[in-house]
Amino acid sequence: MDRGSFLGVLLGFALLAVAIGLGPNPRIFFHPASTVVVVGGVIAATMIRFTLEHVSYAFTIASRAFFTRAPGTQALVSQIVGLSQRARREGLLNMEKAMDVEGFLSKGLRMVVDQASREHIHGVLAAELRATQERHLQGQEIFRFIALSAPSFGMVGTLIGMVQLFASLKDPSSVGGAMALCLLSTLYGAVIAYLLAIPIAGKLELRSKEELQLKHIMMEGILGIQAEMHPMALEAQLNAFLAPKERGQDRRRG
Repeated sequence: MDRGSFLGVLLGFALLAVAIGLGPNPRIFFHPASTVVVVGGVIAATMIRFTLEHVSYAFTIASRAFFTRAPGTQALVSQIVGLSQRARREGLLNMEKAMDVEGFLSKGLRMVVDQASREHIHGVLAAELRATQERHLQGQEIFRFIALSAPSFGMVGTLIGMVQLFASLKDPSSVGGAMALCLLSTLYGAVIAYLLAIPIAGKLELRSKEELQLKHIMMEGILGIQAEMHPMALEAQLNAFLAPKERGQDRRRG
């Protein structure tokens, strides 16, 4: 789990709860009509703008972004160099017995074992990288759309409340409900946009960059193994993807 994200969300809602709790009547902040206008409006607009499958996938990758962490680049480089050493020592065909990898790396290494051409391997892996990036961008776009539409529906709720307010000027007992709809709709829209949707979109962008970097390292490693590069030369090439501090740590361990 990404503890920073969890603590950030927890802190944000805790601050809201404390601010509301310090008031004379916290229950006034729970307004069903405002919830229907803002939350219902955001859901409806999102489903109109995107397909149901895309929305479902966006929330799936959002949960992965918060509850799973990608392996470190340093560990990945070490793993690929170890596979390169095994391939050089035992041959590419025997390397398959030692492959304990999944997904993108496994697909590339199996093409190497099957003696596919360098151009074919590069083309397949590059196409998968582009497809991954497109899927990630779509998930980010959905949450950015939610961030854009939530304050807009908060304004819709405000306008509805203003109409009700002016219509009920002759009935003072109805003024309070109309004012609550005006103000709380704006509050709900702002909370959804700035405490949830925008941070989630930013987190998805960060996770996407991390995953794409890992896959670029995998692709370079796979092509290096296919070209039968010396493991030390391959390690030096892959270390270009690491931060200077990580490279320094790696040298000290060696």
